[in-house]
Amino acid sequence: MSDSEPIERLVGLLAKLPGLGRRSARRAVLRMLTHPEQTMLPLAEALREAAQAVSPCAVCGNLDSVNPCAICRDPRREHGLQPRGGAEPAGERVGDQPTGVAEGELRGE
Repeated sequence: MSDSEPIERLVGLLAKLPGLGRRSARRAVLRMLTHPEQTMLPLAEALREAAQAVSPCAVCGNLDSVNPCAICRDPRREHGLQPRGGAEPAGERVGDQPTGVAEGELRGE
């Protein structure tokens, strides 16, 4: 393994995230590596915890650490509403894009 291989692996993985290109990913990696105990190690632990604890809601597909999710468990929420545009296409749910569920709830949809 070359000296830069761990850095390049991190850059490649971060660059796959939406909104992060290779330059931004490299900047983030190099910044985290300057103080790994303060930034990188807590981030690694938080990622591990989230990977183990978070799963899709059985009702809407939103990502949460409880099932059904906090949105679906909210007694103030109107259950059974159809998404905008009528019925959902076969095989798709509102939560197929988890960010859409949370963003829609924030907008009051």
